[in-house]
Amino acid sequence: MGTVRRVMARWLMVAALLLGGTALAGTPAAVAAGASARAGGPAAVTGTTATTAVSAAAAGATTTICGYTPVPTGWVIINQTTAGCGGYGSRTITELGSSTTIQACSNSPIPDWWVITAMQNSGLCGLYPMYTLFRITDQTTVTDCGQSFIPPGWVITSVQQGAQCGVYTVYTVVKLGDRTTIQACGHSAIPDGWVITALQNNGGCGSYPLYTLLKITNQTSLTDCGHSVVPDGWVITSIQQGTQCGMYTVYTIVKPTTQTVMQVCGPSRIPSGWSIVNQQSGSLCGVYTIYTIQRTG
Repeated sequence: MGTVRRVMARWLMVAALLLGGTALAGTPAAVAAGASARAGGPAAVTGTTATTAVSAAAAGATTTICGYTPVPTGWVIINQTTAGCGGYGSRTITELGSSTTIQACSNSPIPDWWVITAMQNSGLCGLYPMYTLFRITDQTTVTDCGQSFIPPGWVITSVQQGAQCGVYTVYTVVKLGDRTTIQACGHSAIPDGWVITALQNNGGCGSYPLYTLLKITNQTSLTDCGHSVVPDGWVITSIQQGTQCGMYTVYTIVKPTTQTVMQVCGPSRIPSGWSIVNQQSGSLCGVYTIYTIQRTG
């Protein structure tokens, strides 16, 4: 008789999970899923319950999921607790929808083009701090926290201390847009087609130097700093010491146009269609060999 009861109980639980209903009378489906996960951990749960709860919510709505359930794209956590879901805890999540600002727990997935503008400790997020998130739309300058996402095509122009970001510094970030020159902090990602033409310390970037950046447009010759990227198809024709680049040497770089023979410095990449025909030493390239290259293609 005991065996029959156990088989019947197991059949009822499986049937309830498959139907997305309740495993036991009066037990929410999310909790039932958490109870079944204890046998094999969160990986043993199919996610049917959480998916149903989220898909049933309207745009901009709020719902509750178990702690082991992934947060869907476009949603953030606004509250979490250790109670419920068979010991895994639960999370209250909300859909971002058309919002442009929201407070969310720091363990939320932060979508692209959202930045952190402030953080504070809050009991709503358990052990995690709470972030104030802001969606970038048509802004060209934003102040955010140092652990925040820097959008592609934006650079950091200032690093300061500020209470609003807790242990993190406060960044001012600027969209390059149609600019052809800008001063940016040394830990900014330098976009393709831009070079460093000067640097200075103590320029408002904390422990980082302040770079002067130049966008290459129709130039065929320019002077930049030795740690800058040499664009494809350009060659280095001189390496000298110079104060504008601090500890780095100063490069003169040239884009070959009508030249058929050139002298270039050793670190140059030899362009396609050119060959080295001679080499020599001299002061033109600092410690590097001077190569004579000739157009062959």
